[in-house]
Amino acid sequence: MSKVITLLGLVAIAWYWSNTQKLKQFALNASIKCCKESGVQFLDHSVVMHRFSFMKNSHNRWKLIREYHFEFTSTGENRYTGRVLLQGHHIVKTELEPYTIN
Repeated sequence: MSKVITLLGLVAIAWYWSNTQKLKQFALNASIKCCKESGVQFLDHSVVMHRFSFMKNSHNRWKLIREYHFEFTSTGENRYTGRVLLQGHHIVKTELEPYTIN
């Protein structure tokens, strides 16, 4: 019985890791698109999971939100932070920190 529980635990960990990697790639693509549409340069080709939180959706139900941060530049000199909020594979919001325009 303990072998079955151990196997199920390993399967759950593998699924969680795989799902997390897919969501991170989704957030990365959303970040790149946001920067491209805003005319700024996406830096380091990476996003970082910042936090998990719960937020009510439009149907007044609590949903798990993942917040990813990334960096961009508008002038090539200063780094600014952007963020992507995901609810599953749905983009809730993308935001760019106020930045200078050259």
